Amino acid sequence: ASENYKRGHGKRSKLKWDPDRDIVQALDLAFSKSISTVEPTGKRFLVAVDVSSSLSSVTHGSSISTVAVAAAMCLVRHTTTEPDAQIVVFSEGSVRPCAVSSDMTFMQVAAHLIQTPGGSTDCALPITWASENDKSVDVFIIFTNNQTFGRENPADTLKTYRQKIGLFSKLIVCGLIANSLSVADPEDRGMLDICGFDSQAVDVIRNFALDVI
Repeated sequence: ASENYKRGHGKRSKLKWDPDRDIVQALDLAFSKSISTVEPTGKRFLVAVDVSSSLSSVTHGSSISTVAVAAAMCLVRHTTTEPDAQIVVFSEGSVRPCAVSSDMTFMQVAAHLIQTPGGSTDCALPITWASENDKSVDVFIIFTNNQTFGRENPADTLKTYRQKIGLFSKLIVCGLIANSLSVADPEDRGMLDICGFDSQAVDVIRNFALDVI
């Protein structure tokens, strides 16, 4: 609702309006407060946002920008409900921790995610970073606009990580503007590709992390 209102026009209708700052802030506050109702999973998440390409594109299956989706997920996973969650941004050859805290607003989180794009997408990078830094991660969630073009296969990188750390870590890759995605190994029950993003995707991610699906 917040992102639709801030655009100042409907997705399909000709109706237009001037967004009011107070209303925008109220919507963002309502979103932040709603996060407190999210039930914890007890899992250690690493949420990685691909900044190698523009984050202004519209997410497939919705009317909001990819940065808005990524910001929302970062907020959901980095509140006190998931105290062990870590947020990173990545682009070709680089992974950087992203300073996100539970008292930040939606817009503040979005601002942290807007980076200068550059290089190609390598979805194996967050897993490699976790391995090199001895991070214990139960679930990797990767948000990207592109297929992966790195030298390492993310599925193989995850399997190597599992062996090193001694955990059956899971991988969820969200292709936010993709009609098709083939990063996860379809034969591995601990990997999942999600094309686009809608209101049901958060539940799918949570249930997958908890072995409900």
